[in-house]
Amino acid sequence: MVLFLLMGQTRLMYFPRPYGDADLQVANSSGVQQIQVTTSQGLQVAFYVPSKSASSPDEAPKFLWLFFGGNGSLSLDYLNLTHSWDPGFSYVFVDYPGYGLCHGSPNPARIKESITALAAKLRQEFGWDESQFQARVGVIGHSLGSAAALIAAEQLQLGKAVLCAPFTSMTDMARHLFGWPLCYLNRHRYDNLARLARLPSQAQVHVFHGVADEVIPVEMSRRLAAAFPTLIRLHEISAGMHNDVVDLADKEIGRSLNELASGETNVRAP
Repeated sequence: MVLFLLMGQTRLMYFPRPYGDADLQVANSSGVQQIQVTTSQGLQVAFYVPSKSASSPDEAPKFLWLFFGGNGSLSLDYLNLTHSWDPGFSYVFVDYPGYGLCHGSPNPARIKESITALAAKLRQEFGWDESQFQARVGVIGHSLGSAAALIAAEQLQLGKAVLCAPFTSMTDMARHLFGWPLCYLNRHRYDNLARLARLPSQAQVHVFHGVADEVIPVEMSRRLAAAFPTLIRLHEISAGMHNDVVDLADKEIGRSLNELASGETNVRAP
């Protein structure tokens, strides 16, 4: 068991797959643009969705959301969600190394490297300095994507985040699945509790979690909210499971995106 967890945990955690031609044709016909950067893993490709209200596809967005999907998903699997959200938003759908059109293989450090390179490319493309980027960019993530979103929020000091079905830490997830002491064999140290503590002081985070989540227990989001009561607003989705929580909470997430982008406060009294 020890050897299996040490040698095979990457295959247990990540389920990369490529895009098919049909997926890319649908994206292209929808006006989605590829953003390419190079890291130690080779070519990394993300997808930019311009605002529907922009006067041209090259116009700098009024507000941009970076979207990170689950470990068994490609980022463009979530593209349809944007059709019911504010048409004034722009989005970048980010795949992990080894997923979609991206080269390499994923781990927390490599995901962080990709995010850093992508942010530099976006700042250059839009002519933003660091403070403009921080004021006009937020993150959205589902499942493992919540951890990636928090990597981005911490690294780039972004203050607006929507997390769907997040875990507390990957070690806690390993404890939930394999128990103690095997949980400490985890080599992919995603730690959402620690990253939340390092967000900017003015940060606002909305969390959505299905009460019936069969993969990541809703108690993990409750722990996050209890640890950061003035940072996090927790939305529990009564009928939600792990893979359908984003669809079920679609309208509520849309309202959260509007609230966060507009700068309205979402924190609870301490």
